[in-house]
Amino acid sequence: MIRVFLGTALTGAFVLGLGLIALAAGGSRSLNAYLTLSTLLFAIGMFGFLARRNAISMLMSIELMLNAVNLSIIAFASFAADNNAAFRAEGSVIALMVMGVAAGEATVGLSIIMAIYRNKKTPLVDEYDAMSQ
Repeated sequence: MIRVFLGTALTGAFVLGLGLIALAAGGSRSLNAYLTLSTLLFAIGMFGFLARRNAISMLMSIELMLNAVNLSIIAFASFAADNNAAFRAEGSVIALMVMGVAAGEATVGLSIIMAIYRNKKTPLVDEYDAMSQ
């Protein structure tokens, strides 16, 4: 349990450090800085999803990947049309829709994990393969 909290804190510090480096290097008006940060967030989330066996950690990794996608959407919407405020608003609406889908996914995923945990007494996904028995 402490490994999860420590890993989350280290990941947050790493991402915050990368964001500060990107701001110092190119300023906040550089699309490459946002896309680099988004790519790193997505890569960290994908690694977390593929490397973990705990179902809750896998859900947290999926949420991290969805937040990386939201960052990309907002960055593209902001930089694609500097003079068109409606395009920025559309990007924000799309990001809000992705956040709504992520909230629904987390709710359904956690409820399924809780139901399986009550029967199997383990959060490890390797033990879920015998669902029909």
